[in-house]
Amino acid sequence: MEIELGTASINKNQIQIKLHQKYAELQKIDTEELSNKIKTKDYIEENFSSIDKNDYERVLDKFKSMDSNIRIHEQSHASLNSGSSSIHYSYQMGPDGKMYVNCGYTRLNTTLPTDPKQAALKLDEIKKASTASSNMSAADASIARDANLMKIKLAIQEDNKNNII
Repeated sequence: MEIELGTASINKNQIQIKLHQKYAELQKIDTEELSNKIKTKDYIEENFSSIDKNDYERVLDKFKSMDSNIRIHEQSHASLNSGSSSIHYSYQMGPDGKMYVNCGYTRLNTTLPTDPKQAALKLDEIKKASTASSNMSAADASIARDANLMKIKLAIQEDNKNNII
């Protein structure tokens, strides 16, 4: 069987020979890639197999400590907030393959009652909940500051109402 392509003609045997050549080239590339992967693996094993167990334990202890500190921090916020407060955590895989908390936040109920006295009490509660942790974050400080400012604004509005009447 012959195939004519313009002025050139190719027979079945020539096509098979070309296919076998291409197959051999691809197999050679695959073999080289596999060889390179094995060399990389050997390099990693040779250069990093001597990692000190103390380094592993030190990193693992940091993950465990971070997990514990963040959980305590967020639970202290949630425990001082009346109403529903939910804690949300983000996780990161540690060197031992376990998941550890690497950050978190607590959603505080910040709805204010219409009664000014109740609103002032609620703002005190929000401030107390946001400053509950001994190591305040920037977000904690911002919430406490905003609660103070809202309380001052509320007091000014009440003064203005009382002076008008």
